[in-house]
Amino acid sequence: MSISSTTLEILRKVRTSDVTDALDSMGYMNTYEMDPRLRPLFPGVFFAGIATTAEFNIINRTIPAMSYDEFDDRQYKRNPDRSSHPDALWPAGHSFGAPDEVHVIDTKQSRCGLLGSNNLLDARVKGSVGFIIDGACRDSGECIMQNDPVFCSVRSMRHMAGRLELSSMGKPITCGGVYVRPGDGVIADDDGIVVIPQEDGEEIAKRAWMVQDKDRRMRRAFYEKLGMPYDKTVELEERPW
Repeated sequence: MSISSTTLEILRKVRTSDVTDALDSMGYMNTYEMDPRLRPLFPGVFFAGIATTAEFNIINRTIPAMSYDEFDDRQYKRNPDRSSHPDALWPAGHSFGAPDEVHVIDTKQSRCGLLGSNNLLDARVKGSVGFIIDGACRDSGECIMQNDPVFCSVRSMRHMAGRLELSSMGKPITCGGVYVRPGDGVIADDDGIVVIPQEDGEEIAKRAWMVQDKDRRMRRAFYEKLGMPYDKTVELEERPW
């Protein structure tokens, strides 16, 4: 089971606060909200999508001194079939990028920049809508300029070669203190990150929409009393189901 496209459409209309209220109403208090250490690279980041997962372990494998030409050749060296070459400093294996994907990564709070301005663009071209890492993003200035939708726990300049090792791909992980499975829903905004268990995704999304609809109507009335012009946060919509 995974979050359906219809459910995803609803989730993209609501806020994390609405989803959290919906989870509370179903008995899931304090269960699916990630640690607030994980913050967006810049204000205004919002995404909702379907989780894919990766887990890394911290290692300490010294890279020996070498010429730049040798380093350039070996850094991402691959065989013709794109598998890892024995001389590669950063082995193959961690590939990501797919339509509606939110890539969720646990690096044990490492300060190695597993996400950067290059691989984020590559994943976005493939359809990814968001990235969450309990660890580091590097090239952060460029990532901000590119509007890359990233949540991370730290920024760093370090490369991952010799410092991180892939442990698993596409398996359940714990990230930001929350258990995440491939296929779970994920929503993130300025308030933080919430995971949506896939088996209850449709009901959670519907309840979140109703929470927001009620809130919009109340806030709209205050706008009227204060003479404030309406904005998109108080627009009323037909129930989408």
